[in-house]
Amino acid sequence: MTTPIRSRRRRLASLALGVLAIGTATACNDFLQAENPGAVEVQDVSNPAYVGLIANGPIFGFQQAWTDMTYWNAQFTDELFNRAVFVEEGQIDRRELFSDMTYINAFIYAPMQRARFLGEDGARRLKSLLGDTATRDLRVARALAYEGYSYIALGETMCTTPINVGRPKTSPEMFADAITRFQEAITIAQASRTFLSAQTPVNSNALLATDSVLNFARVGAARAALNRNDRAQASTFASAVPATFDFRAYYSDNTTGQRNRVFERLTLGSNAFMLNTPFLAMAGDPRVPRAAAPAARANTPLAPSSYSTFSNTVAGADFAPIMSVRLASGLEARYIVAEAAGPTQATLAFVNERRAAGLQAPVTFTGDELMAELRDQRSRDFYLDGHRLGDLRRYRQFYNVDLFPKGPYPGTTSGQVYNESITCWPLPINEINGNPNVGG
Repeated sequence: MTTPIRSRRRRLASLALGVLAIGTATACNDFLQAENPGAVEVQDVSNPAYVGLIANGPIFGFQQAWTDMTYWNAQFTDELFNRAVFVEEGQIDRRELFSDMTYINAFIYAPMQRARFLGEDGARRLKSLLGDTATRDLRVARALAYEGYSYIALGETMCTTPINVGRPKTSPEMFADAITRFQEAITIAQASRTFLSAQTPVNSNALLATDSVLNFARVGAARAALNRNDRAQASTFASAVPATFDFRAYYSDNTTGQRNRVFERLTLGSNAFMLNTPFLAMAGDPRVPRAAAPAARANTPLAPSSYSTFSNTVAGADFAPIMSVRLASGLEARYIVAEAAGPTQATLAFVNERRAAGLQAPVTFTGDELMAELRDQRSRDFYLDGHRLGDLRRYRQFYNVDLFPKGPYPGTTSGQVYNESITCWPLPINEINGNPNVGG
């Protein structure tokens, strides 16, 4: 935890527990309506009247952090190629990363550590305020689920991650910690469903909200387990998720902090494009659209399938300031089941279903060729939505498949190359200097 984050912890008001992500936005298929924005004063954080605001803090914190992490990890991997706007952005593109780079703490590490703390502290305070009913209160389950996703985000992105000024944890440890949070969230959400089902009359919207959080946690647990190469556990969690499930993060243009970073950097700024990435060759797949004109925006990504502005046409449609992004889904659960199962007939059928979504002809692949095609389809379905870095690290570690960009950096006139030794983000200098357990 960085020094600024420790300061925030001492001053809980600065965590903006009551600040919501955007207008009427929610993160549970609109079944958990967020309360009006506000702030909880320090002296009121233990007041039961503010339970709703405290419960909404993890939503705001995660959604804000996730969009930054999504954009910069896209540039770090092979989803985007930088237009050399700023020096550090070119370094990120080439994976020339140093702990004293300003972007690491500003856009990656500190926001997600803050989101993690909001989930952790929110769940703890809710349990204290709600007493015996906390074991079946959906707000507690939701806070735990968002905390779990923060652990996943840090585990997939950072090389190591200290928690609360502790020793740096490895990515497998972070994923294990995430699963612990998800399992508790699942238990509480299931208890909430049982309780609500016994009420007369039954509140159908409340049940839908419960199912949304329950499946949000299941997909997260499956994702974390797959990243640990525990395919059996991953498949168990993922198999319980309905194919139609969809859970979203919401954004607007009320303030710069509430913007989706992909919209800001690609639609407002055209700061990166598909040139020199494998996604340039996917023209014709409506899931990976790109601008054709004007010339200054040629091959700049348009809204892919995880975004609410997706048009499902080859021509595509731009991102918009008010939009949502798919965070977890039944589609992801099906990909996890397929990857865990390997090159089976069911995996082939699923691959051909996804190829049809991309206007591609069916294939008859088997073995490694089929799994390579599964990876390719996954990259298309989850383009620019925060999956790619975790995927590339998992493929490299467990399957000996290295899809990171490598070799000479395109367009270089000075011999620049991709730093192939770096596949994760280092800790920022303020964590190294401020945490005695890091040992910089």
